[in-house]
Amino acid sequence: MTHVTTLHVRSINHHFAPTEVRERAHIEDEKAIALLDALCGGQNGATGCLSVIPVSTCNRTEIYLEIVEGHDADTVLRSGLAAVGLDTELFLGEHSQKLDGRPAIEHLFKVSSGLESMMLGEPQIAGQLKDAYRLARGHHEPGPGLLRAFQGAFRAGKRVRTETRISTGAVSVAFAAVELARKFFDHLGDQKAVLVGAGETGGLAARHFLQHNIGELTVVNRSFENAQKLAETLTAEKRAGMGSSARQGGANLNPESNDDSSGQINARPWEELTDALAHADVILSTTGATDPVILPEMAEKAVCHRKGKPLFMLDIAVPRDIHPDVAKVNGVFVFGLDDLDEIIQGNLSGRQNQVPHAMRIIAEELVEFQQWLDDVDLRPTVAEFRSYLEELKDKQVGFVRKKQSDEVAAAVDKSLQQFIKKVLGRSVSTLKNAQSREERERDLETLHRIFGVDEKD
Repeated sequence: MTHVTTLHVRSINHHFAPTEVRERAHIEDEKAIALLDALCGGQNGATGCLSVIPVSTCNRTEIYLEIVEGHDADTVLRSGLAAVGLDTELFLGEHSQKLDGRPAIEHLFKVSSGLESMMLGEPQIAGQLKDAYRLARGHHEPGPGLLRAFQGAFRAGKRVRTETRISTGAVSVAFAAVELARKFFDHLGDQKAVLVGAGETGGLAARHFLQHNIGELTVVNRSFENAQKLAETLTAEKRAGMGSSARQGGANLNPESNDDSSGQINARPWEELTDALAHADVILSTTGATDPVILPEMAEKAVCHRKGKPLFMLDIAVPRDIHPDVAKVNGVFVFGLDDLDEIIQGNLSGRQNQVPHAMRIIAEELVEFQQWLDDVDLRPTVAEFRSYLEELKDKQVGFVRKKQSDEVAAAVDKSLQQFIKKVLGRSVSTLKNAQSREERERDLETLHRIFGVDEKD
């Protein structure tokens, strides 16, 4: 049975929720899988939910739903969230952006295109959406509406990035953090930076530091081996003048800074983090830890060795890496994701004029999606009808081929193909022009009954 469904999104994002709320809303993969099971898991699944795709990034957590018509999306979602121990009021309360139907799909297309990102046009969100999509498909295949919506979003995002200049240059939260660090000092070449975390975001941030000729960069990570690998990779890229950095975020290493006297890159074990803080001028922390990794007592010890020199800390992790009380330590200045807004606004000017072009592309893709959505209930019956007519054609052509030449049979085949095309075209047009859903359903039933598309007579 084909269900009529509606599409929805419930979003906690930087437009509506502060950092503290976004941290609480973050859904780890394990919880996302549990939510998929709770909402779509067979007999134990939530009644009325055809499919769900949770998406969690550093600035947004969103839950996309395909709901069987007649069921309330919030009621369905509430039951699933409660079943896995997630905060129902968080996703349905004052900080949640609630969109249903076409606005939900337009939102998804804009997210995929980077138009909803804190840094306008940033391309990383496309990969994060695809990761969430693959995770969902790996456990519960999405319904046709949500499947088509995400595929359309990926296509729209790709078109926006290739047909406009909205993603030109280095675009990421990591880049904005380094831009903020540059405001602290006249010359980064005289300063030392510590990168806490050796993941993808950390690597991107490190490349931006090196692009701006940081005097010394030290990588600290729980896995010392990973810290060493990142340091070695960065050193090799620096010596080459430019490396994979351009592919990973647009940060080209400056060939003029490739001598050994500047931009030294080191790795230190996790146990030496406090000592590393004491010998740095700026800290950028971006681990995947669930609890703060830089505590007040660590900051106090570091300050004691700095002889009055200020220590700047940038926290771009979600959840936060730096304990809130660190900001109370004299001589320490802590900046988080919300503090990046000024930098982000400065980068908007070069991309803002590309938004109208991007929106025209999204509008085109939305029209195509809406046409698909309008006709989704027709497809099974029309496909069966086409198959029925094709089978009759093949039988007739086979009969002719037994009595006539291959040339005559080919001519009959071509003629019948044109006939089928006209019959299907007229039938589909009639179905599409029905005055109501009830009339369309009656027409579909009539097509079944008169032509017996289910029979192989």
